[in-house]
Amino acid sequence: MARDRYDRYKYLKEPDGGLEPMPFVRISESESDKYEFWKLGLSKLPNLSKKYYGSPFYDFLILYANPQYLNEFDIPDGATIRIPFPLSRAKAEYEGRLEFVVNQQ
Repeated sequence: MARDRYDRYKYLKEPDGGLEPMPFVRISESESDKYEFWKLGLSKLPNLSKKYYGSPFYDFLILYANPQYLNEFDIPDGATIRIPFPLSRAKAEYEGRLEFVVNQQ
């Protein structure tokens, strides 16, 4: 499988090659969002990313859309998980908010 080349850290790169700390970026709700019930032991964020976005590498967007969880191991069985949809909207919002936060520093 070819790896998606999306660089989620591009706004955080420092001239010396280091990275600024990753701020939390919340993805807002939209009528176009999708929802899944979490099945403990079966559900995985990369799998949901692959299902809805065609790539497993956007799992972080799903996590940012569900700020009540720090990682997928915090998600309880039966929880409703929001998938920000479509991917283009979620990526644009993520990039815009991240750029704004970094430029405020």
